[in-house]
Amino acid sequence: MRFTPEQRIDHLLRWAAEWNGTRRGRSMWAYSLSLGGSHALLNDWVNNERLMDLLTFEERRSVDEARKRARQ
Repeated sequence: MRFTPEQRIDHLLRWAAEWNGTRRGRSMWAYSLSLGGSHALLNDWVNNERLMDLLTFEERRSVDEARKRARQ
């Protein structure tokens, strides 16, 4: 399954939004599988600097914070 850069960003931000505030979201693994991709799908996207450079500062901070919370 192929996603456009805009779709990838949208999914990253949706995943990060699940971790806002005191809520606990799904793992990157679970979210990736829900998209029909491999367990590493979202992880590959956050490690893609060209894609991450398309995010605003606030969006990138949201994704980074969600990653930190998801690892705990």
